[in-house]
Amino acid sequence: MIESKPTSPFADSFGRQISYLRVSITDRCNFRCVYCMPEDGINFVPRPEILTYEEITEIVSVFAEHGVRRVRLTGGEPLVRADVVDLVASLKSIPGIEELCLTTNAFLLPKLAEPLKAAGLDQLNISLDSLRAERFEEITRVGDLERVIAGIDAAIAAGFESIKVNAVVVRGFNDDELLDLIRFAAGRGLIMRFIEFMPIGGDTVWGDNACVTAQEMRQAVSEAWTVSLDPPTGKVAGPSRYWSVSGDGLPAGTKFGIISAVTECFCADCNRVRVTPKGGLRACLADDREINLRDLLRSPASPEDRRVRLATAIESALFGKKEKHAFDLDGGAVTGKRMHAIGG
Repeated sequence: MIESKPTSPFADSFGRQISYLRVSITDRCNFRCVYCMPEDGINFVPRPEILTYEEITEIVSVFAEHGVRRVRLTGGEPLVRADVVDLVASLKSIPGIEELCLTTNAFLLPKLAEPLKAAGLDQLNISLDSLRAERFEEITRVGDLERVIAGIDAAIAAGFESIKVNAVVVRGFNDDELLDLIRFAAGRGLIMRFIEFMPIGGDTVWGDNACVTAQEMRQAVSEAWTVSLDPPTGKVAGPSRYWSVSGDGLPAGTKFGIISAVTECFCADCNRVRVTPKGGLRACLADDREINLRDLLRSPASPEDRRVRLATAIESALFGKKEKHAFDLDGGAVTGKRMHAIGG
C-alpha cells in the first residue's frame, strides 16, 4: 500500500499554482480546419486508446483535490463524442470544480445546447473564424456557417450566461473582418475574442507571415472605435486580455479580447495544463513532452494507490514545466503535433 499524503495545490517549480485544467476528450472532428488538420487527412487515435469517461472523471477529481477549480472540455470537437452530456454531469458533480467550460465549433449545438446547460455546463467558447460563407467553408473545408450561427443562437436561447466567440486571425485571410466579428458578437450580447495564429503542427498553407499581432489587431479596432482596457489590467480568467470598445453602431458595454500567445507572452501568469485524448499530460501547449496518465489508470492498483500515483505523476510533469514557451514570428513550428491531437 502506498502511503497517502495530505493534498496541497499543484504548482510548478516557478511557483505558478495550477487551477485550470483543459481536457481533450477526442481527436475527432466534424470540421477539417486548415490550421488544425492537414488536407490529406489524419490517422485518428484508435478508440481503445482514448480515455474513457470514467478515467477522465478520475483524473479531474485528482486535480480538483489539488486546487484545480476550472475545467474546459476540448477536442477535436468534443460534441461529436457520444454521451458527452453524461460526462458534463459527472464532472460537474466533482467537489471543488467551480466552473465547467467547453470549446466547440457549434455545429451540434442546435440539439445539444439545452441538454448541456441542464447537465451543469457553465460556459461555452465557440469558434467562428469568418462571417463570410465562402471563407468559412474554405477555412473549415466542410463547415456550414448558417448551422454554426444557429448553434450560437441555440446556446443563447438555452440560457448560457457566458458565451465567448473565438476567431484565429490570419493575415490576408480574415484580418479584414475584425470589426464585423465584434459587431456580430456584440449584437448578441457576447464577447468576441481574437487569437494570434500560433506555429503549431508543421507547415501552414498561409506561410510564415500568417500571424497578425495583438498590437496590429488593437490598432485596427482603435482606428474605427474608442478602445480601453477593461478592467484596467485587462485580465480576468484564462489567457485573454480584454478591452471595452465604444462607437457608432455598437451596443453599450461592448468588449473584445485578444489571446496573444505569440507576441505578448503571458506565461508568467500561466495557471493551466492540459490532458490529451490518450491521457498525455502536457504542462505546456508548446512542449511535446507528455506524462502518460492513462497507463497509470489502467495498471493494477487499488483506487487509493492509483490516485496517489496520479498525483505523483502530475507533480513530476509540473516540475518540468518551462518558464515560458518558444513561440515566435519566424514561422517555425514549436511542436510536431497538430492542434486536434493536443486539444484546442
